[in-house]
Amino acid sequence: MHYNTACPGLDWPRPSPVLHVPHCVHRCHMTAPVELLYSTGTKGIIQGDTPLMCHEELNGTSYDDILFQRVIVEEMGELLPAKFLSECDLSHAESILEIGSGAGEWLRAVAHMYPHLQCIGIDQDVRMVKAANVLAQRDHLGQVAFLAQELDEILPTLFPQGSFDLVHLSLLGRYILTAKYPVLAQASAALCRPGGMLCWTEAELPITNSPACELLNSLVYEALQKAGQSFITEHMWHVSTLFSPHAGMAKTERSASTRRHLGITMMLGGWLRDAGCGAIPETTTSSLWGKDSHVIHKEASVIEVSVGQPAHEAFVRQAMRFSQRVKPLLLRTEVIGEMEHTALCTQLEEELTNQDFCGLFQLLRAWGPRL
Repeated sequence: MHYNTACPGLDWPRPSPVLHVPHCVHRCHMTAPVELLYSTGTKGIIQGDTPLMCHEELNGTSYDDILFQRVIVEEMGELLPAKFLSECDLSHAESILEIGSGAGEWLRAVAHMYPHLQCIGIDQDVRMVKAANVLAQRDHLGQVAFLAQELDEILPTLFPQGSFDLVHLSLLGRYILTAKYPVLAQASAALCRPGGMLCWTEAELPITNSPACELLNSLVYEALQKAGQSFITEHMWHVSTLFSPHAGMAKTERSASTRRHLGITMMLGGWLRDAGCGAIPETTTSSLWGKDSHVIHKEASVIEVSVGQPAHEAFVRQAMRFSQRVKPLLLRTEVIGEMEHTALCTQLEEELTNQDFCGLFQLLRAWGPRL
């Protein structure tokens, strides 16, 4: 398929992952069976739930998450890039899947824009899945459902293969310690029909003028390195050991390697290509390394989180929650002590709410057709 052609084959027959939304899904205080989510045509209903809660059960933390997701959707300015939509017209699609759907802000916005689409969201945060189903009910989106599911258990057999015209992976960096990203990309590609689109939106940790925020980021990077959660492959470490002595440099030890960013956005293109996605380039070139030359399109976005900007308040709340969420990792890897962490969090809140605070939140969206 030429990389700038419209998404072909949208009218191909394929199994539908959504039949209907049963009435019980709309009842609060109850756990609804996933009667609309099928694993295969013969195995029947998958094991899982689309849990619900009533509006009174939505606490402040839930509202903070919902608000932050809404800010991201609004600040990015568009649900999908214009170039993406020129390649794959969702007005002719039938179903989409979002992995890492959170409170469902993006998926519900897509469902409003394309009411004919059957939409399924998956997240391993049960609290957020409950909130997402409540909000879908509030918006009378009967074609939308959210499923609580561990991301590492998203197997190609979860739905019939090739069920979805679009599979969107959304901000999975929050599961850096639990998600196996290359495996997840492979499973996601299997759920996308040939010629359909696999899209991945991801973010790095913010850049700010807050010393406490920068220190927290560096401690997270150091802790991840110590925990073995690095995107530097074994082969890259081997190359480092071979070349360092010849360059007059000391051998690069893993424990001494300074990590300056999360690094997840730079990996998206490779993960998508390895999963069998990417457009055929207009000009075919040979690679000395024998690497896949299929084109993965990318679009970067930057959200300003400085004082006075629309995203600031939601960012501060998320940053303070993040500082507590990473505490077990930081203490376990001994990059900081209990008292020092408490002091750092106090300093962080003071600096993030200071009138001179400035910051940027960087995101990258990468996509390509499944071959």
